[in-house]
Amino acid sequence: MSRSRTVKIITLVVAFALAVACLAGCGADGDTAAKADAGKVINETKNELTIVDQAGREVTVKKNPESIALCYRVVIRFLLSLEQGDKITGIGKCEPFLEEVQPSLRDCADVGQGVADIEALAELKPDLFFHKASDVETLETVENIGIPAIGIDVETPEDMIKALEIMGKVCDVEERANLLIEEYRNSIAKAEEMTSSIPENKKKTAIVMGTSIGKVADGTMLQGKMIEMAGGVNCAAELEATELWPTAGTERIFEWDPEYIFITGSESALYSPEDIYGDKAWSELKAVRNRNVYVMPTEEDSWEFPGTVSVLGVEYMIHVMYPELLDDEQLDRDVRDFYELTYGISFDYE
Repeated sequence: MSRSRTVKIITLVVAFALAVACLAGCGADGDTAAKADAGKVINETKNELTIVDQAGREVTVKKNPESIALCYRVVIRFLLSLEQGDKITGIGKCEPFLEEVQPSLRDCADVGQGVADIEALAELKPDLFFHKASDVETLETVENIGIPAIGIDVETPEDMIKALEIMGKVCDVEERANLLIEEYRNSIAKAEEMTSSIPENKKKTAIVMGTSIGKVADGTMLQGKMIEMAGGVNCAAELEATELWPTAGTERIFEWDPEYIFITGSESALYSPEDIYGDKAWSELKAVRNRNVYVMPTEEDSWEFPGTVSVLGVEYMIHVMYPELLDDEQLDRDVRDFYELTYGISFDYE
């Protein structure tokens, strides 16, 4: 074999090895780098801002946009809490509670629910589009029709804080964002302080079930983390998930035998605590025997929904699992304070 051919083969082998190494490791490193850079301002002029979103993309946006669209509905709560509701011109589905807070939402254009309606967005032509960071394809498609698109991730408390920071910067309401972040951090610290004295062997075991029986919140989901923030043990924390709300199955849940079962407050839930109480197969579970199956509060606003409102969900779990740590009166005060600050309206626990 000639020397030149040998060099070419070695070069190809090295290049292949580097490519394999990058495929094996660059994904995780890239995700970490994206999270680390999220919110970083790359460039700023009088009228524009280039910022890194939570998908790790550099996006140039008009400062203080006059019109905003989204089909990832968790963003609505963030924008309303930042007092930007009057700028929302395009949405998908919206809860009646949010329409009470911001009546103009009833007149918004329909730009798709979860999946963006590109034609509707092109016709609406908003100054800015918010979407989930994991759907980079949609973010790029929207940018390709001339609309700046920012990816948002809100599955952990840290992610929610970063989302508020980014929205505060691009909407030019950083002072308001910082106030909300400070209060959110204080609420988390308060929950941690309340539950810090609970011995590990005295922590209550619990799960949060999704819209159908057997689907549970694993350790990566906000709802699962809420159990831990409330001083409990999430039985499904180590469940290997390949989907949102992974299916654990009833047999696995029977093995876990949780002391508490919380059910998502989603309007699409196909069952209720009464269905579980009335099923003989579930009768031996601790949670069922002790009548400790609860729907997360949702009559007006879902306390397990990604957003700062989840701190009320954490407090509710503490109230249920450790009533001696948080009574009705204190929970009611915290609910009133939260809604006064977040939306400028009054609600009580009931």
